[in-house]
Amino acid sequence: MNVGDALTHYLSERATKLDSYAHQELHRFGRRIGLQRTVEGLAPPDVASYAEEVVSAGGDIHGRLSPVKDFLAYLKKHGHSAHSLSAHVKIPRASSRASASYFARQAFEEFEMTESGYQAIQDELAELKGQRGEVVEAIRIAAADKDFRENAPLDAAREDQGKAEARIRNLEETLRHAIVVDRSAQDGKMGAKVGATVVLHDLDSNKDVTYTLVDSTEADPSSGKISVFSPVGGAIVGKREGGEVDVQAPKGTRRYRISSVKF
Repeated sequence: MNVGDALTHYLSERATKLDSYAHQELHRFGRRIGLQRTVEGLAPPDVASYAEEVVSAGGDIHGRLSPVKDFLAYLKKHGHSAHSLSAHVKIPRASSRASASYFARQAFEEFEMTESGYQAIQDELAELKGQRGEVVEAIRIAAADKDFRENAPLDAAREDQGKAEARIRNLEETLRHAIVVDRSAQDGKMGAKVGATVVLHDLDSNKDVTYTLVDSTEADPSSGKISVFSPVGGAIVGKREGGEVDVQAPKGTRRYRISSVKF
């Protein structure tokens, strides 16, 4: 069985228990790890590396990694993998509090987003609102059973509705306080900011890595988008080409030279 097939089975079995955010993160994990890879071929370093990328990128770490951790536990429980892969998805204890603190900040402050990130949130919001009718119908059908003592379908449908509405409110709040930035005319010599594409030269490995700086709401390590609140992002924000920075990463301190900053 490959990762893509495993995800399909898992999502179909838990259709009433997972919200759209969990679906999105599981598909993101699948694309990053390789949908055509065999499940048995996945090794602990594969999932540990993915988890480290998410932690380094910042943002809603708990929300992004929890669905992945549950999926990997499912693979072990059902005999699809001989490895206990879920144990290698390390979620920092402070991540949920940090996420809550970040969204509390959002409720009172404006923050910058790229145009593509803003559009992605608009698209997700439109999709969730478009699914409201389906969720209401699912509740109506489940309630028609009239056996409320152990009516798991009704409870699941109501829980799904609650999660979807909470996500809708969160997305609407994000759009309300977001400022779309266009720095296409700016010079990289002004320093790295949200929207900047930064090439870093690793002084230890002698390799280059490219990141795009974004706010935590649109961080996506698999696409090279890292939050300005992440270890790497926080170290390079405001820095100019030619500067050097030390970054405290999960695997230790890394030293980088900023090769270029472009908008």
